[in-house]
Amino acid sequence: METKDIFQTKVDPMKGSGWSPITVAIVGTVVVMIILPICLVFLYSVSTRWYQTSWWWPQEVGTKWLLSIFQTENLRNALLNSYSIAFLTTLATLAITFPASYVLGTKERYNTGWPATVVETFSNFPLAFPTITLALGLMPLFQALGLMSSYTGVVLCHMIMSIPYAMRAMVGSFVMIPPEYEEAARNLGASRLYVMRVIYLPLVWPGMLAAAIFSFSWSLNEFVLVMLLGFPEIETIPIQIYQFVGGYYLHPQKAAVLGLFLLIPGLGLMYIVERLLKGTAVVPAGA
Repeated sequence: METKDIFQTKVDPMKGSGWSPITVAIVGTVVVMIILPICLVFLYSVSTRWYQTSWWWPQEVGTKWLLSIFQTENLRNALLNSYSIAFLTTLATLAITFPASYVLGTKERYNTGWPATVVETFSNFPLAFPTITLALGLMPLFQALGLMSSYTGVVLCHMIMSIPYAMRAMVGSFVMIPPEYEEAARNLGASRLYVMRVIYLPLVWPGMLAAAIFSFSWSLNEFVLVMLLGFPEIETIPIQIYQFVGGYYLHPQKAAVLGLFLLIPGLGLMYIVERLLKGTAVVPAGA
């Protein structure tokens, strides 16, 4: 066969690429199931008038509903509460899980200390319980401590669920760090606090970032704990969305706009993870 015949040969893109028609159909279905709800949220958030006969496309679009969010006091407070609670929950969670993950990670790395294994196992227990069960169990305790419908109480109950996620992300980072780093520093007279701050902190930042993103995203989207332990004094974005989609009356446009304040930060955080953590090792190559 001549050279020109080789380049003129038509190649079926489905052959040899692993993308059979069935694969394309399955992947396409998954993509549509993920993208379609997101597109509908954006569509409802900008729609100001709908055709009577066409439910799938609005007659007019605009920023009417977005502006109404900032013009309504309780909705502004819900935005402020959601982001501030998520921020404080993340900071408090990292402050607790960083030293705890150091202890559990080093014990697991040396394969010693069965109490550390027991503690790590029990720290994951909240993930096995539905949040409504956890909230019902916390209600009498919060009532006795005066934490019902309080800002502090909401942050504490959010920490109960965010700590397991953060621990799972950070313990693995400590396990992967060679023990020689700490041993060399301790032999030179460094304190344990110095080792954690100067040696471990720069190496486990990918795990800390993942833990912070998990904590912030979970707290921002949590509904049940706030509904049972914080409402009516504390209102967040999910609480307001519930009120717009059947809690009191139906208003899908405002619910969709509020949903954007949950969706866009989540997409942004996932983008940060992909950009900063993709291909990033806990310990630098060649160390």
